[in-house]
Amino acid sequence: MDITSILFGTIAVLLILFLYLAFFVNGLSKSLRTSESELKQLKQFVALQQKQLKDLSHELQTMTNAAYGVGKRINQLAGQLRELDDRQEEFDLKDQGSHSMQQAIALVHKGASVDELIENCEMSQGEAELLIMVHGQQSESN
Repeated sequence: MDITSILFGTIAVLLILFLYLAFFVNGLSKSLRTSESELKQLKQFVALQQKQLKDLSHELQTMTNAAYGVGKRINQLAGQLRELDDRQEEFDLKDQGSHSMQQAIALVHKGASVDELIENCEMSQGEAELLIMVHGQQSESN
C-alpha cells in the first residue's frame, strides 16, 4: 500500500467523521432550540399560574374578611334577638299579671272575699286585702 491510498483512506474516514459530527451538532442545535422554546413556554405558564394564584389568594382574603364581618353581624343580631325574647317574655308576664289583676278587680267588684282572691288569682293575703280596700270602696261609693 502506498502512502497516497492510506492518506486518501484517512481523509475519507475523517470526512465521514466530520459529516457525522456536523449532523450530530445540527441535531443538538435543533434540540436545543426546541428545548429553549419549551422552556420559554413553561416560564410563561409558571408566570400565569403565579398571577392566578396571587389573584385567588386575594379573592380568598376578601371572602374571609367578608365572612368574618357577616359572622360578627350574625352574633350581634343573635344578641339583639335574645334581648328581644327576654323583653317579650317580660311583656307577656306583665300582660298575664295585668289580666290577673283585672280579673281580681272584677271579683272584688262582685264582692269576692280575701280568701277567694288568694285562691282564684294567686295573690298573697296582703295583696288581696289591699285590693279589697282600694277597689271595694270604689264599688261601695258607686
